[in-house]
Amino acid sequence: MAKGLSYADAVKLLGAPENKTVKALDMLTGGILLGTSASGSTLALSLFGAKGELFRLTHELVGGLKERMNGLSRHDRTERLAAAQRVLVVAAFFEVVREVDLPFDIGELRLDRADQVAMSGGDPSEPLADSLTSMPVPLIAPALPYERALDAMLAFHQRLAERLHRFVMGLAVWDRLEDAERGRLLATLIDAAPQAATRRFEEHFRRLGAEFPEVAFWADRQDHRATRAEIGRVEASLSGLQRILDEVAAGRLPDDRRAGLARRYRARLGRPITDSGGAPPGMVIPALEHAYVNPCFRVRSAGASARVGDESWWRDAHVRDDLQEFLAGQLTSPDLVSSPLLLLGQPGSGKSALTQVLAARLPETDFMVVRVALRETPADADLQEQIEHAVRDATGETVNWPQLVRSADGALPVVILDGFDELLQATGTSQSDYLQQVARFQEREADQGRPVAVIVTSRTAVADRARLPATGVVAIRLEPFSDAQVGQWLDTWNTANASHLARRGLSPLRPETALAHPDLAVQPLLLLMLALYDADSNELHNDSGTLNLAELYERLLVSFAKREIEKTNAALDENTLTEAIEDELLRLSIAAFAMFNRGRQWTTEQELTDDLAALLPEGPSGTQTGFKAPLTRGQTVLGRFFFVHRSQALTHESRLSTYEFLHATFGEFLVARLVARELEDLAAFASVSTGRRQVPDDRFLHTLLSCATLANREPVMEFLKFLLGGLPDPTQSVLGDLLLDAFRTALLPQQVHEAYAPVPRTITARHTVYSANVLLLTALVRQAVTGRELFPGASDPVDAWSRHARLLKSQLPHDSWTSLIGALDVSRMWNDAWPEVQLAPRSPQQHLRLDMQWTLRGEETFRTMEELQRDSRFLCDTAQDMLLHTIEPLGSPNGVGALVPVWFTTFEGDLFSPANALINLWAQSSVLEIDIARLQRAYERCLAFTPGDSLISIVMVAKLLRQLAADADRLPREWRAGVLQRIKPIIRAHSDFHPWAREAFHDFDVDFGAPGPS
Repeated sequence: MAKGLSYADAVKLLGAPENKTVKALDMLTGGILLGTSASGSTLALSLFGAKGELFRLTHELVGGLKERMNGLSRHDRTERLAAAQRVLVVAAFFEVVREVDLPFDIGELRLDRADQVAMSGGDPSEPLADSLTSMPVPLIAPALPYERALDAMLAFHQRLAERLHRFVMGLAVWDRLEDAERGRLLATLIDAAPQAATRRFEEHFRRLGAEFPEVAFWADRQDHRATRAEIGRVEASLSGLQRILDEVAAGRLPDDRRAGLARRYRARLGRPITDSGGAPPGMVIPALEHAYVNPCFRVRSAGASARVGDESWWRDAHVRDDLQEFLAGQLTSPDLVSSPLLLLGQPGSGKSALTQVLAARLPETDFMVVRVALRETPADADLQEQIEHAVRDATGETVNWPQLVRSADGALPVVILDGFDELLQATGTSQSDYLQQVARFQEREADQGRPVAVIVTSRTAVADRARLPATGVVAIRLEPFSDAQVGQWLDTWNTANASHLARRGLSPLRPETALAHPDLAVQPLLLLMLALYDADSNELHNDSGTLNLAELYERLLVSFAKREIEKTNAALDENTLTEAIEDELLRLSIAAFAMFNRGRQWTTEQELTDDLAALLPEGPSGTQTGFKAPLTRGQTVLGRFFFVHRSQALTHESRLSTYEFLHATFGEFLVARLVARELEDLAAFASVSTGRRQVPDDRFLHTLLSCATLANREPVMEFLKFLLGGLPDPTQSVLGDLLLDAFRTALLPQQVHEAYAPVPRTITARHTVYSANVLLLTALVRQAVTGRELFPGASDPVDAWSRHARLLKSQLPHDSWTSLIGALDVSRMWNDAWPEVQLAPRSPQQHLRLDMQWTLRGEETFRTMEELQRDSRFLCDTAQDMLLHTIEPLGSPNGVGALVPVWFTTFEGDLFSPANALINLWAQSSVLEIDIARLQRAYERCLAFTPGDSLISIVMVAKLLRQLAADADRLPREWRAGVLQRIKPIIRAHSDFHPWAREAFHDFDVDFGAPGPS
């Protein structure tokens, strides 16, 4: 469909093409003035004369639109409203031009049509409408912020003004004008007219919106929202959206098929918000119609290369709370049938619930909705087959898609594809072009005269694995609940369960109690989990504000595991029940490790089944359920917990299933919990051993910890700090010794569960990963550990640590290595005149400080520059290469073979480079008792290498400022002020290009407008 419409095209859309108004317009178009855009496309510039007849007729057409649109289909109504908007955009400009004060009679600009077309480089015999349809007229659209739409409108009017001005300059009337008149004409056309035209369009648009409610919702405007009778401000489940669309519905009765689909979707509103959850007897899960809270959201137009799964991509989109109004505009906008609407959100954010409510709320008089649950449709079928499968599932009737659309009688087909991420996750990358398939489907349907709107849902985290269509998409991201929305949801919950709570003497769950755990309370399904937990015995109510996240997760998981066990084994004694709960959580923890060790937030059903068979081989292979296929162990472990999300996709051969926790930290807590429980058991075993010390069997733990480093997930480390930090002193001491022993033997051949291989790893790599994890646990339990403790038999513990660190780096994946060095802080120290290292858990407040003298420890470490170069080249170590390049100028000018100086702090000779000067400064600064005069000389040497206008000068200045901040309390204020004054011009000249340099400068409260530092 063409982007631009001519007056004639607009007229044909707005009414019968042969009426008197159209004929009058056809006569007037002989006076159309044409110009040419930079791209060569023709553009209607003006129609002056006929005493404004064009504008009168245009207003007559638009003003009478309402009468002519009665009984139109939903798509035709939308198209005609869009055409009317294009008419108003162009008409607004020429209305203004006729009204402004020009230094000549506007009637002098008339030309006949043939001359105008020839002047523009076009074919005079070409129909005028063909020229007009290529106009890129901007439109107000729901996904485009209103201010940006007006900016596009203003730019369009400015282009019109520029072309009109260029045309006037080629006429005789221009030659008669004085310079002052030419200047006034230029100011009027270029400056005043476009802005006045845009304001005039706003007036027309408000008038159009007053007559046609859907048009008003095309604009994202705060004042519009305030005047929309507060539609849906507190209404649940999009009921306001239904009322909006009912007002503009055509009123056509649906046929049996469309009515059957609508009945199916409306019935869902009366059912509980979740089909599972294990609510105790007497507790009520509210119905979707009452419990669904309209969420806040962000919206952006996404091009083909947009990273919609990237958090930073969404920062420029403001949070909106008018979901009903936005959907009303989007579902009646002309763009919805040309590309899909992509609905994103986190697991548990309510994407599927939104699609269920939307399918129930769209009036069947104007829309024919088909909701496709992709998890229940064949993944290897094409899109049309998936839609037809969903229709059969909803109505029991087999019908092909073209027949269904033809029976819609003008209702707009809306296909909702729920769970695209499940296709991606369950089938790998085979569906990565699915959104492109959707766009091609929409294009084909439009070509066949069957325009269709498509909405696709996906988890935000996997959205970037899909290729967006070339036409782009409108992307919506659901936001977490606000405090008010949490309160609204809890009002519904507490009302539904008032009898249950009163009967048991329990208090309702207050918003402030739930919001004490914001990570859970702001996601609808996780908020339900909190509500179920508290409704049992007011656990959250009683402990509000005192529980940390690890304690809360422990209680939540134990509570839900207990509830599931008691469904089938209600008579268990306390000890047996406790053991059963631990067994249940053990299997859940193995599921968490199945995800963690594969570096994913999910695992397939088969992967989990294989892992359970390898680690817990004594369990049954499956559970028979009647005539159905036996449940796999993966299904048995995870299938009954509603906080575990199951994604699935059907193929003609099988059902592919994957599992993930609704919140990633559930899995991360379970990983930490299992590690902590295993360590406690090993310590308990060692504590009760008598006589000759027995070595605990750590094969199970070794197997789990030999695939991925615990530091890969920061929450795992935080949970471990809490779980291991709370152990009693005797246990902690014993465990610290056990971990040291485990570290010293980690690289020796050991027995493990060989069948457990979630990721391909060499034997060396698995032992190295285990060594890294034991090192992390040792540092956590002991708080700090030295090189001599790790390598008690080494003559030089620093050298031993260095070799071990190189092994870790060589065997760990890059991200694991980065996580490891970020989790551990290696302190360099002196012990009895010998260098030593100490490892401790990294604190967020810790910062590295360069101590150059530690790196040169004595004569035995001397290396020639050539040896250093060869070593660096062999290791291909980028960091070492950079250091080598930095210290090379310190060698003698004779070049290769020169010895590196021994003590940087005593090096007062010639300096060969800026890097050399910085190293000298850092070395001097690292010695607290150094003479202040020497430290000042080190700064002066650096200042000598900052002449002013080079990149290296900017780098040095920024580093100088940061070092000066570290040494501020050791240097005289007046001297520091002098240094700042000397480097101030460099910062001022480059601060815009180097914002980090500006930031460093402002660390000293320097006022750029003052003559010196404040």
